[in-house]
Amino acid sequence: MSNRAAVGAPLPRRTIARVLRRIGRRGASLAFVGLLSMAIAASLAFVPADQRVAPGYAMLASIAPLTVWALVWCVTGALCLVQMFMRSDRVAFAAATALLMMYGLVYLLSTFTGVNPRGWVGGAVWLAFGGWIALIATWPEAVAMSRFPGGRADAAVIVADGAGVIQSWNPQAATLFGWSIDEAVGRSLTILMPPRFRGEHAAGLARVRSAGRSDLAGRDIPLVGLHRDGSEFAIALTVNAWHSDDGVTYTGVVRPVGGGSVQSE
Repeated sequence: MSNRAAVGAPLPRRTIARVLRRIGRRGASLAFVGLLSMAIAASLAFVPADQRVAPGYAMLASIAPLTVWALVWCVTGALCLVQMFMRSDRVAFAAATALLMMYGLVYLLSTFTGVNPRGWVGGAVWLAFGGWIALIATWPEAVAMSRFPGGRADAAVIVADGAGVIQSWNPQAATLFGWSIDEAVGRSLTILMPPRFRGEHAAGLARVRSAGRSDLAGRDIPLVGLHRDGSEFAIALTVNAWHSDDGVTYTGVVRPVGGGSVQSE
């Protein structure tokens, strides 16, 4: 294989991985729902004349014109595709869940009215789909350790909010930095870094809050850690961020590099 092929082959995979890191699992779910909604909208907008008398279409048309249904699906799909990149996606999830549930109920009711005798089948499918989307809407965006380069089950894991305040702290992190879990939670991430790096850290957090994304997400970053006793040591940090209605949350995986401490400047 030529060098050009070796370099070019993984590009689509890297691009997809970068997009998935950017939008997370919630965003990927919204992308799926958004594209599906657009497909449903197209199917409703361009129904062949001979199929409009089918029970499913006739039942929908008895409530509202098919073009109105198509518009509702199109707007919902567009909302999902837009909010998959945004910090807050509550409106998109609520709209998608409501539309799917309403569709399911309409299909179920059509069974009892006799308009669509097999409507219960579609109703069950739509209601299950709506329940699945509602369940995803309640999930916090979490990142598996295996998704981090060099991530291991014994690595130090730190979760912080958008302001850089530690929210959770595993025992490995306590061992590495010298702060117990109770002592670390609620403190700023700056306790983990030498003073000379704290200004750059604050500026980085401000950039993420402004831009809504981090260019460092998923990368293995060489840094200097600060132990509670004041000693410095080399670390490798892999950080990822996800978005919720409360703002940005960061998950960092920290590994010590080498065995010795780093001398202060």
